[in-house]
Amino acid sequence: MDDRDQQEARRFTLPDEEKERRLQEVRARLRVDGQAAPVPRTGGGWLLPAVFWTALIGLGTLGASYWLSGSKGDTTFQVVADGSLELRMGRGGHYEVSGAVGAVPIQFLVDTGASVTAIPRQLGERIGIRECPAIGFDLSAGSEPGCCRKQTFHTANGTTEACVGRVPSLRFGPFEVRNASVAVMPGMGEQALLGMNVLKHFNLAQEGRRLTVSPAVGAR
Repeated sequence: MDDRDQQEARRFTLPDEEKERRLQEVRARLRVDGQAAPVPRTGGGWLLPAVFWTALIGLGTLGASYWLSGSKGDTTFQVVADGSLELRMGRGGHYEVSGAVGAVPIQFLVDTGASVTAIPRQLGERIGIRECPAIGFDLSAGSEPGCCRKQTFHTANGTTEACVGRVPSLRFGPFEVRNASVAVMPGMGEQALLGMNVLKHFNLAQEGRRLTVSPAVGAR
C-alpha cells in the first residue's frame, strides 16, 4: 500500500478513544437512569393506550365471569357412556345440576343433608301445588300430586314452616323421579335443593372435585 492509500485508510479509521466516546454517546441515548429511553410520540400515540385499556377491561370482564360462575357453582354436567351423571364442584364446595319440576326448569343444589327435596314457594304456586287441609282424620288427599300439607322444619337458620306434597315428575340431568315428595319453602330465591328422598334412588361417588351419580341397583 503506497502513502496515498495509507492516508485514505486513516480517513476512515478512528482512534480507540474516539470510538469509546461515540459508543458512550449512543448508550446515553438508549438508556436513561437504567430505563429505556422514551420513544418519541407520533400522531398514532393514542393506539397503545387504547389497546392497553381494551385488554385490561377484557381481562376484568373475564375474571368477573369466572368468579361468578365459580361462586354460583358449575352448572354444566356430563353424561358418561354408562348413563351416569358427572358433576363438578363449584367454588363454594357445592354441586349444582339443572333440572325441572313438572315442566318448569329449575336449578338444583345437591344437598345430602336435606331429608326432603325443597323448591321455592313461587315455583310451587306456578305448577299448581296447593294446601289441602285435612278433614277430620282423612289424610288421603295428602298423597295426591298437587296437594300439600303444612309441616315444620328445623334448619340452620331456625324453624320454618313449609307445605309438603308430591309432584308428578322431578327431573335432574338425564334422570327422572316420579311422584316425588317436595317441600314448598318460602324465602328460597330461585334455586331448589335436591334432598335425600330423591338421591336415595341413586349411588353417589365423590372423587376429588367430581361427583358421579348413577342409578342404584333395583331403583325404580
